[in-house]
Order: sequence, then C-alpha cells, then structure tokens
Amino acid sequence: MLGPAGFDELPDNIIVEIFQYFNVKELLPLTSVCKRWQRLIPDQWLWKKVKFSPTPIKKVRLRKIVRQYFTHSTELVDICGKWRNKNAAYAISNNILNIMNRKSPNLITFKIENENLHDVKLNLLPSSLQHITFTSCEISLPSLDDCIGKFKELVTMIFRRCPCLNDKHLSKFGKLDKLERLEIYGSYRIDDDAVRIISQNFPNLKYLVLVGCAFCGDQATKSIAENLSKLEALEIEEWTGLSENGVNQILGNCKNMKFFSVLCHQLNHGNISIHGSRVLL
Repeated sequence: MLGPAGFDELPDNIIVEIFQYFNVKELLPLTSVCKRWQRLIPDQWLWKKVKFSPTPIKKVRLRKIVRQYFTHSTELVDICGKWRNKNAAYAISNNILNIMNRKSPNLITFKIENENLHDVKLNLLPSSLQHITFTSCEISLPSLDDCIGKFKELVTMIFRRCPCLNDKHLSKFGKLDKLERLEIYGSYRIDDDAVRIISQNFPNLKYLVLVGCAFCGDQATKSIAENLSKLEALEIEEWTGLSENGVNQILGNCKNMKFFSVLCHQLNHGNISIHGSRVLL
C-alpha cells in the first residue's frame, strides 16, 4: 500500500485522478490511511464510475455504499453478485435500486454479473440508462414487469450467458427506438420468434450479435433483412437452422451492412465466413 508521504506535494485534484483507477474494494480502505485521504475519498468524481466487479459484494455492504457515496454525478455502476453460492446473499434488492434511483438519477451505464434477479424489479432503475449489461444472470419475467416505456434512452443492451433469456424477456422492454447495439451470447432459448421481436421492437439497430442461439434459422434472417434497414454489423454463430438461402437474404437486402460474420457447422465446411470489415464501423 502506498503511504501518504509520496503524495504530500500533489494537489487534491491529481490525487483524485489517481484514485479513479481503483475499484471500490481498493478505494474504501484508503480512508483509514490519513485524514486527507479520508476527506478525498467521498469526492463525487471518484464515484462517477463505480466498479465493484470482479469482487462480489453483499447486499448490506452495497446498500451502505450506495447511501453514503453515490451522487448525482454517478454515471456507471458495475456490480458483481455471487448467486450460485448458496451461502452468499444476493447483491441487489428493490430497496437498493430505489436508493440508487434517488441518489443517482442520471445513471447512464448499469452492469450486473452473477446475480439472481428473481425478486428484483428492474423498472426501479433510473430511466436515464443508455447502456445495460447482464452477465451470467438469472432473469425472471416478473423482474421485467413495467419496463415497457421506461428505458427509452437505451442505446446498448448486452446479455452474456443468460440461458433463461427468450422472446418473452425481450418483449418486456417494448419498442426501443434509440437502441443501436444488441449483443446476445450463450442464450440457447433465443429462437426465430425472439429475432422477430428484436427486428420489430428495435428497428434502428446498427450492431447485432447472436452467438449460441441454436434454434435460429432462415426465418430469423428474413426478419432481420425485412426490418433492420440500418443494420451495419451482424455476427452469427451456432445457428443450426441457417442455410445459404438465409445468408443470401442478409447479403441481398441489408444495404447498409459493412460487416457480416457467420460461423455455423453446416455452412462453409464449418469455417467462419466474413463479409466486410469491422474497421469500417
């Protein structure tokens, strides 16, 4: 641990800038180093981007931190729970989301990892959200009740390893006209119906990733080709129902497409097929 001696001649703003590279677990113990650091730790700029991950945090601890340190300047929150460990309490609760909404109504980015959201109402999050990411989360349908019309500012939505995700979950968000980027990885319940909802409810998508969605096929590519006219990049992997006809639907109808990547075992001898370049994005 660095002592305060080497910082004596640095102005407060430089120390705060250095502390911005610390996550919450590293930052909070510094309050006991010296009175000056104790005074600087609550600075609002240190709580603009709040990163708990990859360290899991318990509910009681999180609630205390949100109450004490979150401000109107807080723009990003990255939380890690540990819901698969039966001995660990979940990190998120409705009470915490209510406090977060009140303390940080201008929140832009919310990331949650390894959490069971079964009893959580996600509509309690601030409507200012533009970017939301779920990683290895259990998301129940009731947790998304009343989300239609709430998150109109969403630009990015990412689901990583959320196997429960299906068309009903996606429909709970309603129409998101500002959504430009949707990434779904390892959600095997995403099928043609889910892609139809994506293409109809998120009409202005520019970047779409559907990896590990085994039950998707040519019907899904038809929905994409007919509805997502602004799509610039599409990545597909592990679609068992996709044929060359489906690939040609995308190539023939998505006129703004700059990058198209396909990796399915039944196509191209199982090799990846890339059209265009990410560099253009």
